[in-house]
Amino acid sequence: MATLIQAVGRYGPRTVQGPHAEIDELCAWMARSSGLNPNNAKQAFAELGDALVFYLRRGGPVVIPGLGRLRLSMDRYGDLRLKFVAEKDLLLKVLDKATFNGLVANPEAGTWTDAQYKAAWDADFPDDPLELPPPRPRRKRHLGPGRPAYAPEERRQRRTASAGPSRQIP
Repeated sequence: MATLIQAVGRYGPRTVQGPHAEIDELCAWMARSSGLNPNNAKQAFAELGDALVFYLRRGGPVVIPGLGRLRLSMDRYGDLRLKFVAEKDLLLKVLDKATFNGLVANPEAGTWTDAQYKAAWDADFPDDPLELPPPRPRRKRHLGPGRPAYAPEERRQRRTASAGPSRQIP
């Protein structure tokens, strides 16, 4: 039995990776936009790599303005892992679909339902049908940390249920 994850991986929308941005191209772009000499930019990239190694090996995180935060962590077996958290502004700029100029494979699949993935999978692989997971209940929208948004009637019921039995004054 195939899973929905396999079907989305095969038929879902994905970016088509273009050629790598080589160091000389990056340095030339930085030189045009900032007035740096391309060789100075190349040297700065090389020094940045050395500085990251030095500071991360000391155990401290490294914050690079405009890029994000790098830090080392350790898994349960004691193996070191490199973690990267992008800056919010970088994420907002990069993940904006309206400004994305790259190629997208299967863009129409971005609106497919689970049933459409199942139909496509089962047509291509009749001997290995797709097993859809049971539908999950819709999660409540949260207004803030730990505070779910309830409908007015549900909120009223929760208030009266938590107040306990009412006391009457004799």
